[in-house]
Amino acid sequence: MASKQELEKLDIIRLAALCENVARSSAIDKKIAALAAALKLEWVRLVIRETPPPLDFKRTSKYRRKRQR
Repeated sequence: MASKQELEKLDIIRLAALCENVARSSAIDKKIAALAAALKLEWVRLVIRETPPPLDFKRTSKYRRKRQR
């Protein structure tokens, strides 16, 4: 497992790929896989838009997670 310092050195595209691998792994529980998938999506959005996430992203993400339960 990578350390926090190692993860901070990765570029956004590599972070998105890492999150995708975690989300697809059968060894990861569903809750963690869902969080990894959401984080991957956010990294992709940052790459595409080159802008920070929307201000309501955290609230929207919480709402989506609650609906999935």
